[in-house]
Amino acid sequence: MNHLSIISYLIILFFSGVETKKISGVQKIIDINENHEKFISKNLFSEESVLNISIKCDFKEILNDRSEKSNYHDALMEFENEFYSIKLKTRGIFRRKKDNCAIPPLWVKFKTNEMVGSVFSGYKKIKLVTPCHNIGAYEQNILKEYLTYKIYNLLTDYSFRVRLVKMSIIDLDNDQKPINRYVFFIEPVDDLCNRVNGNNLEVKNIHPNFIDKKLVALMSVFQYLVGNTDWSIKALHNIKLISRDSLQKPVAIPYDFDYAGLVNAPYAVPASHLGIQSVRQRIYNGYYKPMDELQKTLDLFRSKKIEIYKLVYSIKGMQKKYIDETIKYFDQFYKTLDHPKRIQHELIDKSRKD
Repeated sequence: MNHLSIISYLIILFFSGVETKKISGVQKIIDINENHEKFISKNLFSEESVLNISIKCDFKEILNDRSEKSNYHDALMEFENEFYSIKLKTRGIFRRKKDNCAIPPLWVKFKTNEMVGSVFSGYKKIKLVTPCHNIGAYEQNILKEYLTYKIYNLLTDYSFRVRLVKMSIIDLDNDQKPINRYVFFIEPVDDLCNRVNGNNLEVKNIHPNFIDKKLVALMSVFQYLVGNTDWSIKALHNIKLISRDSLQKPVAIPYDFDYAGLVNAPYAVPASHLGIQSVRQRIYNGYYKPMDELQKTLDLFRSKKIEIYKLVYSIKGMQKKYIDETIKYFDQFYKTLDHPKRIQHELIDKSRKD
């Protein structure tokens, strides 16, 4: 039997479930297969270090393609002294519109067989969150939105993980000014589902009473902490529902926090029916829970206070002005938690009962 026959035979044995000894040549063939993600452990979102990435592309062409049926465009990504062929396309709703943001959020699509051995191994495409404009203040908005995700990670595993990136985007035609800003990747929903042993449930008009009540309360108080009202479980607006086994209720997982008071984006305005003048004004968008049940949720926030504050100070690139502003904003939240009457007024009396 020649060498080629031996390799072919071993590959057949591998895929038929028969145990074989590891042979480097066979393993290499398996690893570079387009389905290599079945055999690797994804780790992009398991580390905290900031990635440094450079992308070269016809960025003007990408920026001009913002329709709901936008196309993928070729790009070259440099990461850790290696070059990878990737594709980019615009995404989003509000931020994708040219009148709203000069730089829209992006999809980054990988050639899976090229990514073997890199931190992107196993990923087909990932959402990238970018600053609305190539201006320092908007970069700070991105860092505060990244912080928002990280805070929720502290509170529950039922949350989207994120990875911070220092990214340079260079336009090949030199028509666009180079972008060198902090951005971040968001964990794909399928990976989140695999991590928590659930499935994406794309069903609207489910009342929060039919969702895991403990986690709904946690999520609602968290949204109050960061000053976000731009979400709805019933409408699946900035919410993913994850179903679990038949004995457990689904879980509501929030995302997209650019309208939060913590982020305080220049374009963010509260909905008129809320009766508040600024997204910095907190208003509770959660459903009614009696004081004894709500206190159990608030105790978690009390126990996590030091970790949350430490996290604020740890965000790379976040300027002192915005760190101090964030700490003061959170101080207001914790002052409310120190006074039962304020809790009653803000989180119970004003809670939703529809």
